[in-house]
Amino acid sequence: MPTVITQIGPSSLPSHPERITENIVVGKDILDLLTGSMYIDPLNIYREYIQNAADAIDEAHDKGLSFIEQPSVLISFDHIERAIKIRDNGVSICTEDFVRRLTTIGASQKRGKKLRGFRGVGRLSGLGYCQELIFRGRAEGDSKVSEIRWDGRILREKIRDQDFSGGLAEVIQAAVAVNTLEGDGFPSRFFEVEIKKVSRLRNDLLLNENAIRNYLSQVAPVPFSEDFHFGKEIQKRLKAHGIKEPIHIEINDGKGQIFHRAHNRIPTNGKVSELVRDVEYVEYQDLDGEVCAVGWIADHSYIGAIPKKFGFGGIRLRVGNLQIGDESISAGFFPESRFAGWVIGDIHIISPKILPNGRRDEFEPSAHYSHLQGELTLQAKKITQRIRERSAQRNRLRLVQQQLGAAQEWVNIVTEKSFPALLIEVIQEIAKEKLVQAAKEIDKLKDESEDRPLAVRRISELQGGLNELLPHPTASDNQNKLSNNFEKPLAAAFKTILVSTKSPKIAIMLLVEVLNAIEMA
Repeated sequence: MPTVITQIGPSSLPSHPERITENIVVGKDILDLLTGSMYIDPLNIYREYIQNAADAIDEAHDKGLSFIEQPSVLISFDHIERAIKIRDNGVSICTEDFVRRLTTIGASQKRGKKLRGFRGVGRLSGLGYCQELIFRGRAEGDSKVSEIRWDGRILREKIRDQDFSGGLAEVIQAAVAVNTLEGDGFPSRFFEVEIKKVSRLRNDLLLNENAIRNYLSQVAPVPFSEDFHFGKEIQKRLKAHGIKEPIHIEINDGKGQIFHRAHNRIPTNGKVSELVRDVEYVEYQDLDGEVCAVGWIADHSYIGAIPKKFGFGGIRLRVGNLQIGDESISAGFFPESRFAGWVIGDIHIISPKILPNGRRDEFEPSAHYSHLQGELTLQAKKITQRIRERSAQRNRLRLVQQQLGAAQEWVNIVTEKSFPALLIEVIQEIAKEKLVQAAKEIDKLKDESEDRPLAVRRISELQGGLNELLPHPTASDNQNKLSNNFEKPLAAAFKTILVSTKSPKIAIMLLVEVLNAIEMA
């Protein structure tokens, strides 16, 4: 039976689509996504709360509020109670707005204000990892402290209860309690997040001060250490492009302030580290010809990948001086992704047309982001070429050192003892050939190489020493000297033996015995 195809034309479709009239229900399960499933790495909750704290400090500056102490964030751990407090001295939230703002989901007042956060969901990220999440704050001029408590146990019970038919609003009303505290004992202006009864994850990761310090040195808007030689110049250039100032972040672990991950030395393994030689400053334009991103890339020897455990490697992308994603975000820019781990640097995106996604692990797809990716791909190709050149340079230098070492070994042997003139001539010839080979490799080294002049000087010294090796002939030497007809083939045989031996000293002693035997014959 043949198939019948019915043609549907524009006349078959409704001419005036109707708007929905049914009530829209936002279900309770949306909270499960926002408090647990949205953030892959548990440490991301620290990024979210630091982001909010940094925005609050910026707003305090913009409003001209004074700071009794320096603008800062303090992270306190109570291991006995399994609790974390993250407190800042930013603008905070006034009493009138406190409950509304901290129970509103996905309706942030930050959008369009050039602040780091603007979706209004990050503040609940801690709920997925604790029994209770508490917000406290006091704005400028408030006499009392406002407090909101989110009960994580009730929240999870309602979400999992199949008989609970309420939506998002009903779950929040059941899980949230409001309180007002006397202001005594609290700062005159502050905001804090308290995460109570923290879950045990991955060797208690969320209460591991070292892991958190390392994480925040990578993602948070913290300053460069005074020990990093290029830190002040980098910060100066970033400030000129409007990059937000870093903030003081401290943990109550006795180790003081947290600084940016960059150091003068870059570890490559447990025993070897590289010195940062210089910093390349980069600037990228968008499709409209305006600067969309600026940054810096450290220049070093590129002797190998920087182990991930140190948290140093990769070109990191940042918005508002806050890292987006991790070191792997730049791997796709490189012709070989492994080279992404050989580099260290930051690219600060300043274009409002390039936005982080909800998880802040990547960026929203757009033509402007695609254009920047293309620019970064070109940069990665240049870096890859530099890595290959440095590798070839090291191989040449290694060959130079091998040839110089071999020449020095032969020189040392003949200067330790007195040997027959024929044997010294052979050894001198071998050593000179090593120096010629070294000179050829030196010619391949770049002129700006720090090792080139040292190697050239070393060759000159060895050549001078070789010229002094042969003893001045005496009458006795002339009488005992072998006939020229026999001397050349013997010298050739000796050279073949010496260049192929693994133990020059033993070979020379045997050849001395051979010469003595020939002279006695």
